[in-house]
Amino acid sequence: MSNRFLEQFGGVITIIVQGRYPERLINMALTRGIYIWNIKPVAGGIRFEIRSSGYEALRAMAEENGYQLKIVSKHGLPVYKSIVKRRVGFMLGGVFFIIALYLISSFVWFIEITGNERIDSQKILDTVAKYGVYQGAPKWGFSRTAVEEQVLRDIGDLSYIKIEIRGVKANIEVVEKIVIPPQEIIGPSDMVAARSGIVEEILVLDGQAKVEVGQVVAKGDVLISGTVIPSLSPYAPPPPEPLLPYQVQARGVVKARVWYDGYGECPLKTENRVLSGRKAHRVILLTPWRELLLWGKHSPFANEQVAQRAYKLDTPIGPLGLNYQKHSEETLEVVTHTEAEATQIARQKALESLQSQIAPSSKIIDSTMTVLSSPSDAILRVKVSLEVIEDIAVAQPINKLENSPFQ
Repeated sequence: MSNRFLEQFGGVITIIVQGRYPERLINMALTRGIYIWNIKPVAGGIRFEIRSSGYEALRAMAEENGYQLKIVSKHGLPVYKSIVKRRVGFMLGGVFFIIALYLISSFVWFIEITGNERIDSQKILDTVAKYGVYQGAPKWGFSRTAVEEQVLRDIGDLSYIKIEIRGVKANIEVVEKIVIPPQEIIGPSDMVAARSGIVEEILVLDGQAKVEVGQVVAKGDVLISGTVIPSLSPYAPPPPEPLLPYQVQARGVVKARVWYDGYGECPLKTENRVLSGRKAHRVILLTPWRELLLWGKHSPFANEQVAQRAYKLDTPIGPLGLNYQKHSEETLEVVTHTEAEATQIARQKALESLQSQIAPSSKIIDSTMTVLSSPSDAILRVKVSLEVIEDIAVAQPINKLENSPFQ
């Protein structure tokens, strides 16, 4: 068995020798130490096997004595070695193709969003991209559970999100929160004050007014009552039966003068970090043992922003990959505001905070500003008060009491 193994390791050639008295060539080969076995007579000559190392000497003897050698087959390690040499490009191409296929399949190339109706798909794409899910994103660069939690936190209109990776495609399934529209009031109701203020105008469409122009009302006071108590006209004859109170759904407009307060602030001196435009790039080889700098130099910047993107592969020996880094220099910029400038900025911030509180139909009739900070403070703080005319009447169901004559 050991000889068989050595023969396969060294290579074996099956040959047919043709010519007059081919036995003479075999005898000459044996006398010169060429090992020959499996000798069999065939039509037109003799067939036998020799080691690849003795073929050149046998061919020389055959040419000197006028014999012809015909190679039937070759097998053994040298044969495979020559095949590998001839096809090394094809084999390397196959290896690179498999590696490239593996690398390509390790990234997300397509993203599909389903289940959204009110929320724009681009908004969902922008949100998941912040946490690592985007076209071209490496699968190892994000945690699906963490991304789902962050997206639910950022988009309040979503009640559920599931990210599923299938091959090179990310399927994002979302469920939007059910928006329950405000329930319409059915049945008798009053119009009450949504804010405290001074009544400026009253228009009753249905119901009975309970306040007058110039009257101060507090939040929750009844402005137009849905319980109507009929009054007799002095010019009309008395009715045959007494008029009883009845209830309706009060409707109307009650405009009042109300006040809103907003607050704003602005530091007199601000230090901002801005990018100078200078950049440095580095490429680092990641190995299980250490990180090797392949290209670039150590960052020369004292203050900087570093953006990096790592591509890693988990191998039996540990993670291997590349880390691309971009270093952007930051400089410290000091912005100083005069007291007048800081006051104007703080006032604008206070007005912006009031925009969400005041209805578009409201009319601003006056505004005042009060500086709250002292001259020694580093931050200037102001309060802006707006005097507004707006409709303060909102509907409120009438609470029916037991044994009430108005039920």
